[in-house]
Amino acid sequence: MLPGERRNRILDMLQANRSMTVKTLCDTLEASEATIRRDLAMLEEDGKLERTHGGAILTNQTKLEYEESFHQKESRYGAQKQAIAAKAFSLLKENDSIVLDAGTTTYELARLIGQSTLRITVITNSTILAGELTGNPNLDLIALGGKVRLHTQATVGSIAIDTLRRFKVNKAFVAVNGISADDGLTTPDLEEAAIKNAMMSVAVERIVLADHTKFNRVALCQIAPLSMVDTIITDRDLDPGLINAFEQQGIQVTLA
Repeated sequence: MLPGERRNRILDMLQANRSMTVKTLCDTLEASEATIRRDLAMLEEDGKLERTHGGAILTNQTKLEYEESFHQKESRYGAQKQAIAAKAFSLLKENDSIVLDAGTTTYELARLIGQSTLRITVITNSTILAGELTGNPNLDLIALGGKVRLHTQATVGSIAIDTLRRFKVNKAFVAVNGISADDGLTTPDLEEAAIKNAMMSVAVERIVLADHTKFNRVALCQIAPLSMVDTIITDRDLDPGLINAFEQQGIQVTLA
């Protein structure tokens, strides 16, 4: 495991549990105590956590600097992602039109759509999701062309965005790397941020699919402010205080 990936895993675990011991981190990440303590020291120096006696606790907001690939994230928090996808699937209606972003939680939604016979139109920029969607014989599938980011298997750039802007859909289901009350929706890559923003712009209803570990995290590039979000579907491990904070901004928070 690369050092950047390991430190991101540490932050993920802290996001889920608020505090972790050095021993638990060593056992889970299969790293030595010296390595984990060195990681914690670096993360504390960057203001991302606070070290405690024998462990660490998470600070209020985490800055994301390392972008994991689709396959690195795919199996993490699988049960939560499947529950979020099932809740999102329940929002779909016959003859709906949606745009489906590239991501591991939206992948679970694509699987459900592909296994169904729901008659809808789906636009996606994901080469992986497109394959899952083809199992539905009643689907009208529009795959956006353009430059493919191999890291996420997503098409990005002017070709994809120009094509996308020719449509107006009922719903956009968008994946993010970070959600913050101050910084809105964020992701590490500028081109991905641009196409995610375009997806939200062509939709009547904008729905963010994100497990609880994405909250209070900020990546390099802003996708959109929270004012562009109608609904967030997340899992039941989210801090109730965060739910209230987002609801106060007029966003419907749905727990799966």
